[in-house]
Amino acid sequence: MIVSILALACAGSALAAVFAQWMPKALLPALVLEIAFGIVVGPHGMKLLAPGPSMEIFAQIGLAIPMLIAGLEVDLGMLLARPRKAGRAGPLMLAMLTSLLTISIAGLGAWLLLDSGTPFTHLAIYAVILSTTSVGIVVPMIQEKGLASDAYGQTILSSALLVDFFTMIAISALAGIVVSGNAAGALGSLALVAIAIPAIWLLPKLLGRVSAARLDNRTSLPFVRLSLALLFLTAWLAEMLNSQLVLAAFLAGLLLGQIVPRGSHRRETLEVIGYGFIVPFFFINVGLKFDIPALLGSPRALLLVPGFVAVAFANKIIPSLLLAPVHGRRKALAAGILLSARLSLIVAASDIATRIGVLDTATNAAMVLVAIISAALAPLLFNILAGQNRTAPVGAIA
Repeated sequence: MIVSILALACAGSALAAVFAQWMPKALLPALVLEIAFGIVVGPHGMKLLAPGPSMEIFAQIGLAIPMLIAGLEVDLGMLLARPRKAGRAGPLMLAMLTSLLTISIAGLGAWLLLDSGTPFTHLAIYAVILSTTSVGIVVPMIQEKGLASDAYGQTILSSALLVDFFTMIAISALAGIVVSGNAAGALGSLALVAIAIPAIWLLPKLLGRVSAARLDNRTSLPFVRLSLALLFLTAWLAEMLNSQLVLAAFLAGLLLGQIVPRGSHRRETLEVIGYGFIVPFFFINVGLKFDIPALLGSPRALLLVPGFVAVAFANKIIPSLLLAPVHGRRKALAAGILLSARLSLIVAASDIATRIGVLDTATNAAMVLVAIISAALAPLLFNILAGQNRTAPVGAIA
């Protein structure tokens, strides 16, 4: 069973990457083709693969790796630095403002689209789901354009991470309110954050900056081993605290990024292992779980899809216009479009909402379809607006 899962998933990943490169100007990212592959070979297609415990383990690790890499890419020094020109907001302030506007517009959109009798907590969960961003798309695109080290790229990355960071905590709290009548479900996530914050600030000072040369051994790969060890140890802690794996992975990457120099070439090795092998399992699993009959059998869910897509783009593009005074209108629009890409977290959040009875199976499938549409359109439009790459990617998703 494990061998067949590995064989088919790796074959699907390879085919998706090859077809994505053959398409003119990378019209579709490989991850969208990986979802399509999952649909084709899944229960509603050729029935060669089905969701199950083994595939779920690979998929969960495939979800965690992009969050780890995203944490690695965050430059706290740049984020917290004061803007060079007086009167201009820095990357962190811009990211906070755009994140708050994103959540507000998503809440308004959910209120307009859903029935008037929808409970407030359910509306809040819809708003949280529609506020997500796919870090698994944003990070590779930022890397591909060579923007990870400048203020514009850090502002985009920070906006994605801040709103997703809020989403991870908020969905736990709201799920706790729906299930038990209180927010006890969020206590584990809050405890994990409370442990991580002092560790992120204190450990780099205690350990000092680790020499890049000591982490670049080509055979023992100490940086890769350290990254994976920290990822799974943090995930273990999150499990004991009843928190979320994605939150743990991001915090692990953020901590690791403050200890390890940004110039280490082993970061690229981690990206190659992640994007080249394990990450596609998550996207293929999304395709396996995509319930086409439930979606087609629900006129209400089908009618919600265009409304959700409109909210998904509006609640990112409108707030991103705040970047125009600093980075220009074209870059501000490009940032909003890229941040409109959804996939990993919207799927995870929708799954949680379905399990607690807020979303039915058809609406969950509609959310997945929104994710697929945004994941297909956002990178394409961003490539058009952002122009040529500054550097060639090593581990980016095509």
